[in-house]
Amino acid sequence: MAKNEKPFIGEFKEMLKDFIKQKRSLGYKYIVERDRLRRFSEYTVHCGSEHKFLSKELVSGWTAKRKDESVKTWLHRSSDLRQFALYLQSQGHEAFITPKNHRVRRVEYIPYIFTHEEIDRFFQAVDTISPTTRSNSHEIYPLLFRLLYCGGFRISEICHLKISDVDFDSGVLFIRGSKFNKDRLVPVSIPLANMVIEYHALFNKNIPSENYFFRNKKGSPLTRDRVYKVYRQLLWKARISHGGKGKGPRLHDFRHAFCVHTLANQVKDGIDLYVTLPILSVYVGHNSVGATQSYLRLTAEAYPDLIKKVSRTCAYVIPEVVEYEAN
Repeated sequence: MAKNEKPFIGEFKEMLKDFIKQKRSLGYKYIVERDRLRRFSEYTVHCGSEHKFLSKELVSGWTAKRKDESVKTWLHRSSDLRQFALYLQSQGHEAFITPKNHRVRRVEYIPYIFTHEEIDRFFQAVDTISPTTRSNSHEIYPLLFRLLYCGGFRISEICHLKISDVDFDSGVLFIRGSKFNKDRLVPVSIPLANMVIEYHALFNKNIPSENYFFRNKKGSPLTRDRVYKVYRQLLWKARISHGGKGKGPRLHDFRHAFCVHTLANQVKDGIDLYVTLPILSVYVGHNSVGATQSYLRLTAEAYPDLIKKVSRTCAYVIPEVVEYEAN
């Protein structure tokens, strides 16, 4: 059990421990999932389960949708228990398995694609953050937000970046154990690499390499919540309206904008997207080229004047069904 992880309880605790051990041995992080299953173990105690048998009644009770619970949270809980049930059956135990097609179709979030004018206004706002004696925000965020947009990084990747993950000679960032538990090397542009080097010289030069690259003045690593709070303030300052929590534009939309703007530039330059899509897919750390293909339609929607050119150059790779990446 990893440090600070609460233990499983109840009749299934040993089986749950073995299940998590197996998942992690296969390369899955299983951190959030483990916590949800830990709460399931507590549920089995509270509902009086006394047998090592995953019954239909027990599964149905746990996977029933709760009042005010989002569909996404509900489906995650159901999926976690289904995976555990499959594991139990593979080990010769009796277990009820929720049917695989037991899903509720939910409305997907439509990415917000910043215009180039909005990007310009946003970075003007970032670059005018006032210095204070209590904060180094004016040094952190001009670089951090440029990494999100100019490199297409996920916010979690930037918050978890350590000093040792940056090759200052080549301008390459090593992203460790990101989504799908993937590692990747990401080269950034020369101007962005120079900003990384300048920031490092100011704040990290005499700091142990195992420390996080971005930290506040107290030395604590930045959190997604803190970055999001600053982001909302900057959106307002840049006169970019926000639809409210969950409606965007989100921090992750910088990544979407990076992909769309990159594809738009390639179309304008007459580059064969059939060749470049796999490269972009690897660069941003997608699990498959199919996930990157979804940006082709977004590109055509954001740039109507390119629709005909997109159709001529890459209609054969535009998917009929679009599923947007959530993170």
